[in-house]
Parts: sequence; structure tokens; C-alpha cells
Amino acid sequence: MLIAVIGVMAVLVIVTLTVTSSSLQSLGLTTSVLAGVQAQAAAEAGIAAGVVQLSTGCPLVEDNRLRRSAPQFEVIFSHLDSGAPVWEEGCPAAMGQVKMVSTGTAGSAGLGGKAAGTTRSVEAVYSVAVSGSSPSAGIAIYADLGFSIIESVTIHAPGAAIYVRQGDASCISSGANTVDLIVHAGDVILGESCGLFGDVWASGNATIGGSALVHQSLIAARLTTSSTAQVSGNVWVSGLAAIGPGTVVGGSLTAGETSGILGSLIGNSSQTKPGPVSGLAAPGWYDLKYKYSSTIGTFVNDKSQKDMAWNYFENKVVLGGICDLAALQAAADALTGAPGIIECANGVDVSGTGILNLGSDIAIIADNFQFRNSAQIDAASKHKLWLVTSDKSPNSKSKCNAKAEDFSVIESFKVNFNVDVMVYTPCNVNISTSSQWRGQIWGGTVKLATSGVYTYAEVGFPGATSTGGGTPALGARESIRDLNG
Repeated sequence: MLIAVIGVMAVLVIVTLTVTSSSLQSLGLTTSVLAGVQAQAAAEAGIAAGVVQLSTGCPLVEDNRLRRSAPQFEVIFSHLDSGAPVWEEGCPAAMGQVKMVSTGTAGSAGLGGKAAGTTRSVEAVYSVAVSGSSPSAGIAIYADLGFSIIESVTIHAPGAAIYVRQGDASCISSGANTVDLIVHAGDVILGESCGLFGDVWASGNATIGGSALVHQSLIAARLTTSSTAQVSGNVWVSGLAAIGPGTVVGGSLTAGETSGILGSLIGNSSQTKPGPVSGLAAPGWYDLKYKYSSTIGTFVNDKSQKDMAWNYFENKVVLGGICDLAALQAAADALTGAPGIIECANGVDVSGTGILNLGSDIAIIADNFQFRNSAQIDAASKHKLWLVTSDKSPNSKSKCNAKAEDFSVIESFKVNFNVDVMVYTPCNVNISTSSQWRGQIWGGTVKLATSGVYTYAEVGFPGATSTGGGTPALGARESIRDLNG
């Protein structure tokens, strides 16, 4: 009997230990799952708090981190400006992207040795646009009399627009262009494999052929498509929408009249044409005037210009003859340390393989500009450069004067990341042949061609109201992911 009792007791002990172990295991697992859920929620709360923080503007809190204790999280901010090579910690100050990595910590750790899952990390990436009161804010390219893209051009201008005041806009190219296109009084023509990763708004006709792509919405008076053209967003046409075989419209199609497409896809409407999809107000032509000095030399605190835009600049160097790279570099060196003006009344011709290095914000005034070969513009820290051909007819329209010539950039010329350039001319602008340009363009007509890369950076016109550019604003979320293996 004693042996039997001992055997029963042994079985009970084993069962008790098993149940206890199982209970502890279950408790550990349950608390570990709870800790993981708490940590994940805290990490996601950190992303939401980061969005609020960025929406209220800069600067951020100390050491580029945002911390809270209930729920407990830490968010690290970094930004990638348009055209920049790497992410940098800190608050965004220009067009590009902002990344938030949020690490959340559970309110209580798992029990029974189940400490794993106490923390969770989430990464979110948002676009950064630029807004502000400057007349140029949000405009990557302003073409007063027409705009064209040919031969494999790439435009990086998320959240910004190409604005054509009068005349047509065409893109017959194989490039991918991240930008909105607004044609105030003219037609839009897209062909070959031109990709516009933005909205298109035109007062006149829109013609889309080849394998051209409009990634978002299209608004026009009339629409004609052919081949395998595609509009991924909604289409609104006040007149006839003639949709050719093979064309794809990803969103809804509203038109006054239609042909070439199944009636079940059509929603006729008499509503008023929507305004430009970017919400950008019509800026009009900006008259920027400059009067050349009569004497060659260096002027300090020269305030002879009637246009208040030039009061931003403290010093001036007036050069004789055509300004080549060496002459411009010597003048830039003389202006280092304060904003300055370089006058080149006989024109600018920069060629060869040299680099123009800037040590301050500079405006170069000339009746024509030629940038050729593989020369570059660079700076050790961020600076702005204005390349200006004066509009001597203040009539709110571009007028290329008799002495002025086109602005031309060819043959692999490059503007590096630390320099943002505003091109202003009432004449034609031609940038091509593998050139890499950065900044804004404000011209009579504008043509980008032949494997060029254009990156938008807000510069603004000279003057107290715009030299600071626009204000960075948080755009759409581009991605979100867990970083937990």
C-alpha cells in the first residue's frame, strides 16, 4: 500500500509540475504578446506624433529626436533633399523626403523569461513640398510662351509644377518626370513613352499617344488618345473625349461628349471645369529689371538700382568683355562673405572642365549665357545663384530685347547639390546634352532635351520677400514598414 501511495504522489507531483510549467509558459507567452502589442502601438503613436510635429514646422526638439513617456517612444528624424546623395538627421529644409524611425517600448515586459517583444520599430517616409508667399513658390519651371521636352529628360520636382502661361506644352520623350503640368492658355501634347508622375491641367486640347503615361488626373477642354496611352487617375473633359483603342483610363471619365469607348465607362457632366489640380494660383510674368553700371570695377553697398529686388545684395563687381570661368571665379572670390552681384554686360561663356566655386549668394547679370562642356558650379556650403537677363519692358510679358540672346546649357554641364540656381530670362532657355541642372527656371520659352536631369529647388527672386524661398510642408506618405526582422 505504501508503494502505491508513493506512486500516486509521484504522479501528482509530475502533473502539478507540468501544469505549473504550462501555466507559466502560457503566462509568459501572453504577457510577451501583450508587450509586443503595446510596443507596436507606442511605435505607431510615435509616427503620428512625428507627423503632428512636422506639420507645425521646424525646428524639431533637441538632437533631432521626439520622445514621450506614456506611451513610451523615441522618433528619429532624417531628411533627403532633392538630389542629395544620402539621408541626414534633422528637420527638412527643402524639397525632398523626410523619414521617421519610431521605436516604441511596452508598458510592461513579458514574464517568465519572455522579455522579447518589449520594443518595436516602425519607419515611415513622407514627401516634403514647399509652400510660401513668394511669387515663384511651388513653380519648378515657368514658361511664358511655350514648353517642350524631347529625348530622355528626367525632372525631379515632387509637389511642384511646370506652368506655361501662353502657348503649348509638349513631352515627346522617354523620361520619367515627377511634376504637375499646368497650361494656362494652350494645348498639351504627350508622346512616345513620356511619363508625367503628376496632374495635367490644360485650357485647350490634350493629345496623348504612344505609351505616354499621366500618373494622376487630367483636365482639359478636349482629349484625344491613341495607342497604349494611359491616364491612371480621373479624367475631366468639357468637350469631346476621343479614346483610342488600347488606351487605359484608371479612374473615372467625365466628358461633354465621347467616342471610341464603352458607354458604361462614361459619366456626362455639365459641371464647371475644375481649377488647376495643384491649387497653384496663376502667377503671371514677373518683370525683373536691372540697369548696368557705367564703370568697370568693384562697388561696395551700391544701391543705385530702382528695383528693390536688388537691395538684398551688398557688393558688386563689374566685368568688361565676355565673362569666362576664370573671370567669374575671381569676381566670386572678391564677393565671398556677403551677397553680391557680378555684371557681365557682354555675356557669359563658361566652358572647359573647370569648376565655378561660390562663397556667398551671387547674382550674375548678362544679356546672354552659354554653359558648355563638362564645367560645373559648386560650393562648400549651401548658396543661391541667380542668372539674370534683365526684362527691360515692364509690361507683365516676356520680351527678349535686341541685345539679349538665348540662355544655353549643353554638353554635360553640372550644378552640384550645394548650389540652387534661379534662371531668369525673357528669351529662350535651352538645357540639353546630359546636363544636370538644379533650381528653378523662369523663361520666355523653355526646352529641356537629350538626357538632361533637372531637379527642382526653391530659390525665389532676389529681394526680401523671396530670397528665403518657400516653407517646407509635409506631403503625402510614401511608405511605412515595420523594422522588426
